Amino acid sequence: MLGNDKIIGLSVSNVEQANMAAETGCDYIGVGPIYATGTKLDHNPPLGTQGTRALLEYICTLPGPSGTWGRDVPTVAIGGINLNNIYYVMHQSVSPASPARKHLAGVAVVSAIMAADDACDRSEHLRKLVDEVPPFAERQNGQFIAGVDFNENLVAILANVVRSCPVVHHITNNVVKNFSANVTLAIGASPIMSEEISEVGDLASYGGSLVLNLGTAGKDAQLLFLASMKAANARGNPVVFDPVGAGATPTRLQLSHQIVSSGFCDVIKGNESEIRAVYGDTSVKQRGVDSIHNKTADPLDRVRVAKALALRERNIVVMTGVIDIVTDGVSIFRLSDGTHYQAQVTGTGCSLGSVIAACMAVNKERKLTAVVAAVCAYNAAARVAADRKDTRGPGSWQVNFMDTLFELQQIVMPLSERPPREKIWWEKLYERAERILV
Repeated sequence: MLGNDKIIGLSVSNVEQANMAAETGCDYIGVGPIYATGTKLDHNPPLGTQGTRALLEYICTLPGPSGTWGRDVPTVAIGGINLNNIYYVMHQSVSPASPARKHLAGVAVVSAIMAADDACDRSEHLRKLVDEVPPFAERQNGQFIAGVDFNENLVAILANVVRSCPVVHHITNNVVKNFSANVTLAIGASPIMSEEISEVGDLASYGGSLVLNLGTAGKDAQLLFLASMKAANARGNPVVFDPVGAGATPTRLQLSHQIVSSGFCDVIKGNESEIRAVYGDTSVKQRGVDSIHNKTADPLDRVRVAKALALRERNIVVMTGVIDIVTDGVSIFRLSDGTHYQAQVTGTGCSLGSVIAACMAVNKERKLTAVVAAVCAYNAAARVAADRKDTRGPGSWQVNFMDTLFELQQIVMPLSERPPREKIWWEKLYERAERILV
């Protein structure tokens, strides 16, 4: 009745509806609702970007009439999309595992246009945002070179921090604020500890980075976390999220999921239990902030979880432990360095996030290298401090650790002014960084 030149689309909210769409061989599909919308009050439960990714992944497997219908059919996101979330929806709604990596073809919008004073201008603005690369998704230089040349890349990352002194905005827990601020200063960056929501835009304008730490977050933290992440994302400032104790209580888990699903976190850093909880492993049981996951399990399983989360979120995951895992879902690094004292001084795990944030702030075009450099330098400094003769326990180690980190500022000194080569501990960071295939 419509003729051969008409296009037919179907709305899809779940697997059953996707199967029906595949049987019809429709010309396009609308996936959603992504968020709650007032346009259709009886809509299905919102998918969020996480649910959208899962549905896109399933759609890729559907042959339809052509045999490749699922991979080929244009897919648009629908439901609750506006100027504030369109960047995130377009960037994050990508099937994580299928070889085709199915992306959205666009968005379908009603309220965001019809409620605008100038519908034409708003439509043009939305279309521009669909076509643009988000500020937080800067193209990456992903080349890694082994050995000494790789170490030169790591040292260059750290030198950029000392030269540029980036601002690192911390929204972190009360227990570690002093320690994290001093660590940030020691490596040559500039910390600010602000939990004033009216300041988040001004602080983001400095072009630094943001640390979000769930440690002692209270009931009012949600708005602050989301507002600060939105401001950082808009500027392209790296965001490091530490879901402290995410597996310990339902409240922490819910807030962790909300943060990850409401904006872009360049890095998610946590111990094994925390990373598993954010990934969605319902078997996680966490005692406070400590990881109590089965340490006798397959050690490669923790690598697979970190890789899967990084692929799903299109970001970098740092899983800390005796051996740290750093991955962007494609490249995987196993980093074996540090000291047992790190587990005996409160704040050492949280303050690693400060170093990661500082390194990423001034190395946005090579974020993964920046994260590897941060973890390698932090743990190497911890080991060197532990080996010093006057280190007698956690207290003296903490002082020596801060002094050792401060030595990184010698990186930018002329060679004639540097200490003897045998005392320059950062020149062999690569020796404890192993790139693996899983």
